[in-house]
Amino acid sequence: MGSFPISESGILRAESAEAQKKKKKKKKSSGKKSSSKKKKSSGKKKKKGSKKSKKKKSSGKKKKSKKKESEKSEAKAEPIESASSINKTPRINTAAYADELFNLTGELQASNKELARATRYFYEDEPKKKVVALDSKPFFSRKDFEKEARLNPENLYVQRQLGMHYEANGDYAAAKDVYLTEVAKNPDNPDAHFFMGSLFATLGEYQKAKYAFEEALYLDPNHGATIEAMSMFINTAQQRKLSSDVLKYSSKKSPDGPAQRITIIRETMAKGNYTEALNLSEESTEKYPTHIGFVQLIGENHLKLGRVEDAKRAFQRAIKVNPKDIHPHLSLADLYFEQGRYVYAALSYSDAVYLDSDNPDYRYMQGLSYFNAHEWGRTAASWEDLLHYRPNDAIVRNLLPQTYYVLAVEYNRIGNPTMGRQAFKNALSVNNNTTTWLPGAMGVLGKFYREKNMYNESLVAFQEVLELSPDDPDAYMGMGVTYWKMKEKQLARASWEKSLEIKPENNESQGWLILSSQGS
Repeated sequence: MGSFPISESGILRAESAEAQKKKKKKKKSSGKKSSSKKKKSSGKKKKKGSKKSKKKKSSGKKKKSKKKESEKSEAKAEPIESASSINKTPRINTAAYADELFNLTGELQASNKELARATRYFYEDEPKKKVVALDSKPFFSRKDFEKEARLNPENLYVQRQLGMHYEANGDYAAAKDVYLTEVAKNPDNPDAHFFMGSLFATLGEYQKAKYAFEEALYLDPNHGATIEAMSMFINTAQQRKLSSDVLKYSSKKSPDGPAQRITIIRETMAKGNYTEALNLSEESTEKYPTHIGFVQLIGENHLKLGRVEDAKRAFQRAIKVNPKDIHPHLSLADLYFEQGRYVYAALSYSDAVYLDSDNPDYRYMQGLSYFNAHEWGRTAASWEDLLHYRPNDAIVRNLLPQTYYVLAVEYNRIGNPTMGRQAFKNALSVNNNTTTWLPGAMGVLGKFYREKNMYNESLVAFQEVLELSPDDPDAYMGMGVTYWKMKEKQLARASWEKSLEIKPENNESQGWLILSSQGS
């Protein structure tokens, strides 16, 4: 080992060069011998025949193979590269490339498998697996809730989950049994009384609800859940009376508590002192940050003062704090509706529908918002649902066929007559008396096309209204607006004047005529 140099350059390469020269000399000599032998063997072939020549050829091949094997063994014995190979360009390592290609191919196959797995439901030719809809089976069934309640008989809040499940599924008798049992078992827990009061309020049994809420406040004058609920009970006269009575009871028990503050704020608002009420609400929010009722009151006072954006932020803040409280959703929806932001209004009413699916009024406003936003498909879906709760709603029976008629015309216009016919059938299935809703449908279509800058189509729609109902003032008014958009001012004024002849009072045409005279 000591005779070898550390570096591969120098002596070691010189030795390999000398060995290389010796090899070349040996190759030359062996080449001459083989050539002479070939000449002799060829001469023998001519003289002695083919059999002997074949034997000599085979023996020559054996000698050559032995020499080649000896040369290979010598080459293997050399641990160093030859000088000639050093000067040549490096050869491509095919093994490394093959390995890399193998890895890339494997990754590609794996990604293709993932893609096939992800898109397997897109292909109809392949056998489809049965997909179970998430809503088709709830995560916890009735049996699950009942089993959990049996396993935890002393846990009030597990029992509350069972009661809420019964309520959500309309089994109010079973829910009442649960709450009555819990009130008997936990008479000193204000939550138990609050749960009972909430059920009675849902059922419209407000006197029983009042007794239950007052019992909760007797145990805890500042019981947060009760006071929060009472601050939001403002939809009907009965709810407002219940709220007032319960809050007054709490105020007597705790003069400096949140109930007393809510009562004072409402009395201040009733007097029209919205700035003072706003200040009181903001102070109360700082003192009771977990009470959404004060945030709601902040929004209401901002709205009374004309500060729409501040009111909107307050309602959104209340929703963020407690998304399950329906009142901020309704306040925000009403605000958007008044602003003409109908899509956003519909979304907020949709939240209210989600929280109280049995309330047909919320579904009506959801559909009306979509109707005003010209979202015809969503309008139809909302009002079809409403008819399950209120089948004889006269307004919806008039507006829903108009919605379907507009869909029918639009389907035909874009080249889908099949869907157009189906939409018209849907309109007739809701109300087959076309004389009651068809003129209104054409009027809606006229407004719809005008907003899409399709003025000729808008005029045709209004003319269709006049053919069905020649003395329709709204049709002349709408036609005038379309003419005005088309810069046909004289025709617009003539249409509005005709509308006023038919209906002099409470006519929008009067405002348009005043506007046109100012602009001219």
